This record gives sequence, C-alpha cells and structure tokens, in this order.
Amino acid sequence: FYANKDDIRFALALDSCREIVRHGLRAIIVDASPSEDIRSSMLQQGISEKGDHCVRVVSQTYTGKKGAALREGIQLATEDATIDIIAFQEPEKVCMVSQWPEIGRKLLTKQAAICAPKRNDAAFRESYPIEQYHSEQFANLYLNGLAEKVGFPKIDWTIGPIAFQSSWAHCWTKLYEGDLWDMQLVPMIYAQRWLGAKVIVHDFNFMLSRDMKEEEEGVAKWSEKRLFQLNFLFETVGKALKEKSNPLQIRK
Repeated sequence: FYANKDDIRFALALDSCREIVRHGLRAIIVDASPSEDIRSSMLQQGISEKGDHCVRVVSQTYTGKKGAALREGIQLATEDATIDIIAFQEPEKVCMVSQWPEIGRKLLTKQAAICAPKRNDAAFRESYPIEQYHSEQFANLYLNGLAEKVGFPKIDWTIGPIAFQSSWAHCWTKLYEGDLWDMQLVPMIYAQRWLGAKVIVHDFNFMLSRDMKEEEEGVAKWSEKRLFQLNFLFETVGKALKEKSNPLQIRK
C-alpha cells in the first residue's frame, strides 16, 4: 500500500521491479494503493528490454491487510503449473531480490521444503534503525528458544521473506488465515511441525535502504510499531511453536 508516489517505499518498490528484470525472475505484486497510476508505474519498471512482462501487478481483492495480500499473491502464483519455487518479500527489500536464484537452487539441491533467509548480524545492525535491530533480535531470541525445542534450525523470524517449493503452497493458502506477520510464519511452523517439512537457512549480508533507516530511527511512532510487533509475534507465532496438539487435526 502506497498513499502516494512520495512514499520512500514506493521508490524502493520500483527498484525491486528493476532488479526482478535484471535477475530474470517473475513476480506478482498485490497492491492496495488507492491509485491505479502507482500500479502502472510498477508494471512499467518490470518490463524487460525485450518487452517481457516480468512483474505482474494486481489490485488486492482479498479482504484484510498484508496477510490477505500474501495469501492472494501465493494463490495467483500457484496457478502457473511451471513454477517450482515460490518466494515472497516486501517490495521495499530491494537487496533480497538478488538472493532468490541461489535460494531456489539450495531448496532443490538440498531437497528441502522451505528456506528462511537470515541476516548477517553486522549488516543487520549497520543498516537498520537501532530500535528495530534490537526489537527484532529480541523477537528472534525468544522464538528461536521455542523453535529449537521442536526441531527448527536457528532462523531469522523477523526478516520477512521466505521461499518454498510450490508443493507446499497450500500451507499458506489453505491451512492458516493471518492478517499480519503471522501469515508469513505460522504456515511454515505448521509445515515443519505437523507435516514434516524440512526447513533450511540462507545466510547473507542483507542491507536495508539508508533512506528507510533515516526516516525511522529515533522516531517514536516507529518504536511503538516495534512494540506492537513484538507483542503480536509472541502471541501468534509463539503460540504456534508452543502448541502441544496438532491444530490441523483439530480443524478437521
């Protein structure tokens, strides 16, 4: 969602579209912005020199917030039977785009179901608002403490992006309906804990945009968002890691 073209994240989304073209990838952006002009701009930046439309931009139809947009995007991706790997990320995380080809190869060669990208700590600390760095590290420590007990590798729960083999897409489209960050993570927990999915990690030097750091660091409203996110992750993702009985059987 971009209120207007002055949004820093909109400029970064355009950069991501260009990166998608450069790396020969295909992407779907599910957008809830009020302006069709914003979607048109992203679409144009996703066209290659040969005229290939590498980026498909759709107006969000699923009701809800980022979790609903994520479900819709994954559902649209599953409609292409030629796709082996599906990945998701926030459009402003430009640095992430270049990692997807290697992550896709890792999933296939290691015969894993899901790959969770993990930020190198030095780059993480350098490029993020200091409040966000500490809050997300705190969340990672808490969630990894729970996850270790149920067989997870040590992962980066708060980076956002995840990739998986397309045969596991139903975990995101059918098994869980979350509205925020839980929609990214709880399906992975269900897949690993109750369906036997193998989860691997991809370590790399992720750098957040300097403009985003400058906009958010030292600003109270962003710290308040971090606190909300912490409480939300403890309640939803923490709960999924602590569950003693299979919630998928209960739903049946």
